[in-house]
Amino acid sequence: MRIKKRWVLKDQAIFLKRLSSLLEKGYSLNEAMKFTAIDLSEEKKQDILFCLNELSKGVLLRTTFEKLQFHSEVLSYLYFSEKHGNLEFALREGGEMLNRKMIQHEKLKKVLQYPLFLFFTIGILMYISQSVIAPQFEQIYRSMNLKQSFLTEVLFFIFRGSTFFMVFLVLLFICGLIFYVAFFKNLLPQEKMRMSLKIPLWKKFALLLNSYYFSLQLSNLLKSGLSIYESLTVFENQNLLPFFRDEAAWFIRQLKKGDRFEVLVERNEFYEKELTQVVAYGQANGHLARELYTYSQFVLERIETKMMKWIMLIQPAAYLAVGLTVLIMYLSMILPMYHMMEAL
Repeated sequence: MRIKKRWVLKDQAIFLKRLSSLLEKGYSLNEAMKFTAIDLSEEKKQDILFCLNELSKGVLLRTTFEKLQFHSEVLSYLYFSEKHGNLEFALREGGEMLNRKMIQHEKLKKVLQYPLFLFFTIGILMYISQSVIAPQFEQIYRSMNLKQSFLTEVLFFIFRGSTFFMVFLVLLFICGLIFYVAFFKNLLPQEKMRMSLKIPLWKKFALLLNSYYFSLQLSNLLKSGLSIYESLTVFENQNLLPFFRDEAAWFIRQLKKGDRFEVLVERNEFYEKELTQVVAYGQANGHLARELYTYSQFVLERIETKMMKWIMLIQPAAYLAVGLTVLIMYLSMILPMYHMMEAL
């Protein structure tokens, strides 16, 4: 059974945080879900009843949330909680993760909203200028036997080139889509990651994301009493995150050959180099779980800082592009008229 999606990210985040808060206060999962459902809509109350009914049959919480179409990262948190036993932590972290996504999305939306509106408006004006105004000016130049000034020729060239540029962008998008469907989609997870790390602006961000998630989930598994080998086996047995599943399989194969874990992390190209030092330090002092969790929080701060930096760079870049477009529009109308007045 698959329920029609009606849990938006905001609703999911609030629900998960309330559940984790009640579990922390000593409520059982059933009691927490019933209490949380009090002020929900009738549709969501039915979803909670469905969850409770599934749980009474022995179905895993992750499976019931999957049927409600909760976010995939929330499901992965719940999967690992089944192994380390800390459901309250998984629900809290899942809710906070969704909150971070929403905050970043809202900030990006606010940054881009006005520039995108301006681009849309100017795009219409550019089309009118290119299809109506520019041809008329060119016709007047020919009828009056006037030679166009250098700046006027440049502006007309920009107008003509804008059409080819838009066609180029459309063709580039189509080629990218064909590449994804025919080639990239069929690659193994490690090959996909390796190829994505070749993108300069994305590489650092991807390394941080990989390091954060791997260190966070591994720390919780180790904290529950599992060994490194057993924790990696948990990663290997899940299908929600194919990349980490295959990564765990690679680590396990190498560990069976006698390699040390910190050496394998150092040889791995998908994580930040600092992770090697954290693993070595944690194994040396006997607190690997603690060191990995602390490191994951440091990495999370770096991810959020980097995202905010990108968002803050987008707005001035967008306004600069809008300003240049407005200047071109203005010059395209003024310069030809000025040039013709000089010729008379």
